[in-house]
Amino acid sequence: MEITPTRVGLVTALAVLLASAWYVDGRGRWYDALGDRLLYGVPWGTLLTASAVVGFYLGVQGGFESPNDPLVLPFVTWSYFYPTGLLTAGIAHGGPAHIVSNMTATLVFGSIAEYAWGHRPQSDRVGKQRGLPTDGEAAATSDRRGSGVLDRPWFRAFVAFPAALFAGALLTAVFSLGPGLGFSGVVFGLVGFAAVLRPLTSVVGVVVASTLSVTLDALTQPVVRETVEAVPPSPPGWAGIAFQAHLLGFLLGVIVAILVVSRRRRKPSFATLGLSVFVIGAVQSLWLLVWTPSQDTYVLYRGIGLVLVVGLALLLASAVAGDDRRLWVPSARFDRLPSGRTVAVAWLALLVAGSVLGGVGLVASGEGNAYDAGILAVFAAVLAVPAVVALVPDDGVPSLASWRGAAVVAIAVLTALTAAVSVPAGLTVVDADAVPEGGVSAGDYAITYAENATSGQELVVDTGDEAADEPTNVTGVIVASDDREIWTVGLDRRTLAFRGEGNVTVGGVGWRETVHVERAGWEVLGNDTAYAVDLEPDDGGETVRAFTSEPSLASAEVDGRSLEVVPTEDGFDVAVVTDGEPVDAAPVPETDESTDVGGLTVTAVADDSGTQLVAESDDTRVRFAERETYR
Repeated sequence: MEITPTRVGLVTALAVLLASAWYVDGRGRWYDALGDRLLYGVPWGTLLTASAVVGFYLGVQGGFESPNDPLVLPFVTWSYFYPTGLLTAGIAHGGPAHIVSNMTATLVFGSIAEYAWGHRPQSDRVGKQRGLPTDGEAAATSDRRGSGVLDRPWFRAFVAFPAALFAGALLTAVFSLGPGLGFSGVVFGLVGFAAVLRPLTSVVGVVVASTLSVTLDALTQPVVRETVEAVPPSPPGWAGIAFQAHLLGFLLGVIVAILVVSRRRRKPSFATLGLSVFVIGAVQSLWLLVWTPSQDTYVLYRGIGLVLVVGLALLLASAVAGDDRRLWVPSARFDRLPSGRTVAVAWLALLVAGSVLGGVGLVASGEGNAYDAGILAVFAAVLAVPAVVALVPDDGVPSLASWRGAAVVAIAVLTALTAAVSVPAGLTVVDADAVPEGGVSAGDYAITYAENATSGQELVVDTGDEAADEPTNVTGVIVASDDREIWTVGLDRRTLAFRGEGNVTVGGVGWRETVHVERAGWEVLGNDTAYAVDLEPDDGGETVRAFTSEPSLASAEVDGRSLEVVPTEDGFDVAVVTDGEPVDAAPVPETDESTDVGGLTVTAVADDSGTQLVAESDDTRVRFAERETYR
């Protein structure tokens, strides 16, 4: 990063602000407050985790050499049958903006979560307040208390906390709805954990994260100059956000926080927790609920999503600070009504009978399969939860039979369902026959360009829904590898048609290769564009023409003859067509040159608007095509 007066001034201003806050408020007071819960007052676990994620981006993904073009494809959760993707997707990122936003939030909410959990067990902090030696201090000389390794501050700081975050990254990757990538699932887990243990601090954390993001932008781009320019057509920004992984991460963080809170006496109030979760969920876009009914249509259910955030806030507040009364308390006024246990038993019996009848119906119809049976089992299990909670005896686990306990169970069920919906999407494979031909190879990858290509990914289970099981058709640069269960669009057709070129980077751990993609075409008067796509490996391999479109016939005629632009294996031809049949053809001439074809003279004319193909015969002159231009 170049050192400029603006950057120096900004860093100086920030240093003065922080130093003033430290000095005016009594210097050591901040350290004492942080050191009471953190080892030497530093969130070591957060810093270690963020460093590991950034290191993976810079090293394994090639961020050092190509910070704006990291290696992505081999680190995505393409399938349950591709373990590399499952292990790495939670810590890999798609670009600098992606990793910067995630690491910014990780530093803020990770620090809050680590402080809330603490490097020192609660007994240590109580002992410190009473002037007694803490476990951390005693551990240096003896182990008189016999405390476990989890009670040691260094282990909690350098092992336990980072291990929990990486475990969360693995879980959110395994249960990602479709191909997933990024640390955001863990970020939302930290948000959920911090929101339960420190709700008001987490609300402040949202502001701090935004401030930190603006500060980083100011440091990296202190002066921004832009002009009005066209942009390629693309989906809305929210269409590519992994909202399911965000919700799953948030719920996992909440569950862990509830377990921690249950071991402590201090709990937030219902109102504080509920309102804080709603504010955090609204600002952090936990309300994202997206559906893609077709390839180019995206639907955002913002209103329904925000209602769900309200419900989640109420549910979470009930689970942490709710009432401990039993769900069903008999009343003398209604002594003839069945008891709650009777209703629960009857409900369970009805569910069992319904499940059995449903299973028999699936077998009898001959259309049932394992997928249908699994859906039926999950549906029955969810409906059975209220009855199971009501049957828990008072002398067993009283909390589960209370309103608060029911909220905890509801959160657990919601978490399980959020994870379960992703399982079918991960049960996909790519057959060797689905790997496209006619392009270039790079390692175990095949890259080509195709129109309306049938997706090579197939579910290994039969869902019984022909529409859902029908492969989708896509157009663009196809990247496939049956070894990695990859079959995807590496470069979208709209972006390529807009830019005219692009790169597709493939590789694996320790290697990468970039294939340059270039499109050339002619916009034909009154018809579709005739174009071709070339692929050029960066290792010096031969350029391959991967795709040629159908010939395009111009609507204009010259002396009763039509003209057609024909993509070929090494360029473009102009063909003269009479009565629907080509009678002659010749290569498209170079700029400001002419060629004779079928009794006509075709000239490539260059002007301010581009290069045009003009056909002439005697006194007739017709423009019938124009070279495709890109931005």
